[in-house]
Amino acid sequence: MVTRKYKRVGAITFIVTLIITTFIAFFYLTRAAASRKEKAQFLADSISERIGAEIESREYITRMLEIEVTNEAGDLTQQEFQTMGEALFDDYIDVMGVSLAPNGVISYMYPLDNGIAERKNLFTDSVEGVYAENSVKTGLSVILAPISLSDGSYGIVIRRPVYLGGKSSENFWGFASITLDLSDFLSEVNIKALADEGYEYKLIGNNMVTGEDRIIMEYSEKELAAPVSSMINTVGGGFWTLMISPAGYWMNLKEIVMVFLIAIIISALMSIAIYSYMSIKVNAGELEVLSYTDSLTNLNNPRSYKEHTDDLIKKKASFGIIYIDLNDFKKVNDTYGHDTGDSLLNVVAKRLLNSIREDDIAFRIGGDEFIVVIHGKHDTFFYDEVIQRIRSNVARDVTIGDINLKISISAGYARFPDDGANIEDIVKKADNAMYFNKRLIKARRFVNGKTTRLD
Repeated sequence: MVTRKYKRVGAITFIVTLIITTFIAFFYLTRAAASRKEKAQFLADSISERIGAEIESREYITRMLEIEVTNEAGDLTQQEFQTMGEALFDDYIDVMGVSLAPNGVISYMYPLDNGIAERKNLFTDSVEGVYAENSVKTGLSVILAPISLSDGSYGIVIRRPVYLGGKSSENFWGFASITLDLSDFLSEVNIKALADEGYEYKLIGNNMVTGEDRIIMEYSEKELAAPVSSMINTVGGGFWTLMISPAGYWMNLKEIVMVFLIAIIISALMSIAIYSYMSIKVNAGELEVLSYTDSLTNLNNPRSYKEHTDDLIKKKASFGIIYIDLNDFKKVNDTYGHDTGDSLLNVVAKRLLNSIREDDIAFRIGGDEFIVVIHGKHDTFFYDEVIQRIRSNVARDVTIGDINLKISISAGYARFPDDGANIEDIVKKADNAMYFNKRLIKARRFVNGKTTRLD
């Protein structure tokens, strides 16, 4: 029953600990995922800021072109444009070309062999026409990305409307444009560092004219798992969005399994520890009880007797001891054997316990010798009554197997502090009284001629 109880406690401990550790594990996973998201958000914001800054610096080229056109009142020679283009071109590795489009028709291009140079009317292009017309109306620059270039690569076009005077259709002169190589531009902002950090990403541009979103660059074609996003202001009120997420998930399956496995192991160890602690405590208690218990009769042993009486003397508490000896016990052992003698001692021990109060304690101090410690201050009549009760209970016949035994005891008592100032004096007086009683019993037997009886 005790083992079953401890197993039940161990099981309850396991369940409670598992609930706690599972909560902690869930909290850890949540916080770890949040921390990783914070790191990813910081990285995304950093790259987004750089993309925005680089776009702003590229747009400044169109602003320089606008200033040159307005300074020349729109009357710009090809040589002047080529000189200006050469001055602007070499500062950026991703710039593929710059151009001017008076009245929307591309007429100035640098360099002439850039692979994208072709004379065309921007207003008649089915895609760019919408942007061109909207740009003229609003007076805002536009950014187009990605666009297919003639060499099969993708690019970015930033286009600024140029006016000779106020921003109105009547004062519209044309467009100043810059074309960037998309791959080189993204290399400049180091967007590929996201892949090196184990992230998948998508760079999405918002079409300010149609309101549609368009993928500018993506590292993975699959849907991103719970991505973080960062907005990038471009030109003319437009914006791009950079979305990133880990290649797997914010917490991969291996980490999740490991964390919950640790929670289970901790719970199991806690359960085992509690079970072991309780078992050790009980075993220690049992060992302590055994160290103070007589192994044959389960009465208290001599060690217990000594410590108990020493404690009573130290406290100066009133008590008394009754020395008891089983008469003719040696004859039982010699006649019927030690097993019968042990059985007899067990019967005597039980009868002795039944003869004293719950507050008093019975000890077996060796062989057939017993001591009863009586607590409290009592007169001699009280001790005489206790001894008589013990004598009557013990003297009843004992049947062990086919053997019927008639037994008797000798007893004597002494009280502290009435009969002595220390335990030695008390023990000596009680022992003397017991032996005096034993001699009286033997004398009575001799007189009655019943030397063969045990009583």
